[in-house]
Amino acid sequence: MSLVISDRETRWTVDGMRPLGDRRRRIRLEVVGSLWGALDVERDAQLVNISRAGALIVSPVPAAVDSTQSVKLTVEGHEVRLDARVRHLQKVGDGGAEPLYRIGLEFLEAPAVLVHALE
Repeated sequence: MSLVISDRETRWTVDGMRPLGDRRRRIRLEVVGSLWGALDVERDAQLVNISRAGALIVSPVPAAVDSTQSVKLTVEGHEVRLDARVRHLQKVGDGGAEPLYRIGLEFLEAPAVLVHALE
């Protein structure tokens, strides 16, 4: 006696083999034209200077001018997350293995912990 299953979705679970051809389970749509997305990259950066209005950092990853970036600072042992707009970008130090970028950030809203620490 042999077991025959004609449903392509469940057949491979019974006989241990995957179906040949397109193995996608969900419908995929073709994108025509440009479609913007976001990529979240978390990298350490060196803090050069900071004020209530913004900061200057050196980072191995460039950021687009006028883009909004999420910044995480540790102030007096407290982790502070805030949004900042990139106002300046300059490539520095091209001689090493990894290029570095000097990035000027303008804080969109400075948390009270940061303001208190800078006073």
